[in-house]
Order: sequence, then C-alpha cells, then structure tokens
Amino acid sequence: MERLTTQELYTQLQERIVLDLKDNEIFCTECKGMRFVYVQQGDKGYIESCRHCYNGKLYVCKFCGKNNRTNSCDCRQAQDESHNAFRLQQAQKDFTNYQKAEKINYKDYDGYYLLGNSERLQDLDYLYEWIKYKLINDEDVPEYVWAGEEDSRMSIDLQEIISDKCEDGYEDMNDYLKTDSTLLSQAQDLINQWEKEQGDNLCVFSETYSKAIVIKDLIEEIKNEISK
Repeated sequence: MERLTTQELYTQLQERIVLDLKDNEIFCTECKGMRFVYVQQGDKGYIESCRHCYNGKLYVCKFCGKNNRTNSCDCRQAQDESHNAFRLQQAQKDFTNYQKAEKINYKDYDGYYLLGNSERLQDLDYLYEWIKYKLINDEDVPEYVWAGEEDSRMSIDLQEIISDKCEDGYEDMNDYLKTDSTLLSQAQDLINQWEKEQGDNLCVFSETYSKAIVIKDLIEEIKNEISK
C-alpha cells in the first residue's frame, strides 16, 4: 500500500473539500476551504490553522470588492449599512418594549432616567437640559425615555465580614470571638448611618424596560420656551 506524505494527503483533501458558498462568498484563497494549511520548513512539513479565514471562506464586500475574514467590511458604505441595520433593529426592539411597558407622564415620575445610548442615570434637571440641547441643535428627540430602576443595593454587614475572614483563620476561630460585643453593634450602627448618607450611590440600576416615561409635554414646553 502506497504511503502518502503529509503534503500529498493535504492536497487530496483540499481537492475534495465541499463548502456551501452563498452570495458574496468565495473559497479562501489560501486554504481553498480547508481551514488549515500545509507549511513546509526545510525537509519537514506540518499543518496549521489558516490565518486568512475562520471557516474556509472569504466574504467579498458588495460595495468595495474587498475580501474579508468575516461578513463585515471596514469600508464606509458597508459600515453605514451595518449601523443602519443596527439602528433599525434597536428601534424595533424599543417599540416592542414600549408596547409592553407601563407609560408614565414625566410629571408623575420621581426617579432616574436612561437617556439615549448612555449608561448613566440622570435626573429631571439633566433631562430638561438634554432635551433643550437636542432641540437647539435640530436633533431628534424621542417622545419617551426609559426609567432606571434599582436592581440591588450594596450593604455592609460586619457579622458576615468577620465570618468570612474566619474561614481563612484557625479552626473554629469564629467561636472564640466576641461577636455579640457592644462595640461591634455600635460599629454596625455607624456603618448603617454612613450607608444612609450615601443614598442611591450604593445602588445598582438596570434597564428593565418596564417603565416608559412620556416626555411629549416637556418637549413642547421647551420648544415654546426656545421660540420666545
């Protein structure tokens, strides 16, 4: 039985490779669809992953004709199309969420807002300035914004901290400590007071999309103010 070299075996496999190519897809010009290539160094040869593709294919940009490892191209037209598709997808998602959400007039809402693509939470004063800035600069202003709702609040429990630290100490360390000490209770009281002073700074807020704050009236008020 004839013994094939690594290169011969690679060539045979390469000739038999079958890939389902769609529009704007071609075989990788380097590996011809194999996803790996044969490399010869001196009298030795070996196989390594193809560095020109991920899946044996190259994607030909329909705008500039450039070959890419993924179906995303960095040319201006391709980037614009990608951004527009993302904005459309986001708009559809927002519309679906809005249909399900509780609608609240901004005058009846006392909380934080999520504005645009920003991850920061803002209050009503900032919302006012945000709308005004957009109107002055002829930018689109949505008729609603999402409420930022509290997800969790950080709390410091000295008993838990001591117990956790004792896990790294000697055996039954926690049993030998005076965890019912008045000093410990006083310290916890001070920490509780400090937490109260921090207010919402100790909170983690999340985008639940359960409350949509309607701001159409506020937009009109600001428009009238600007026009005076």
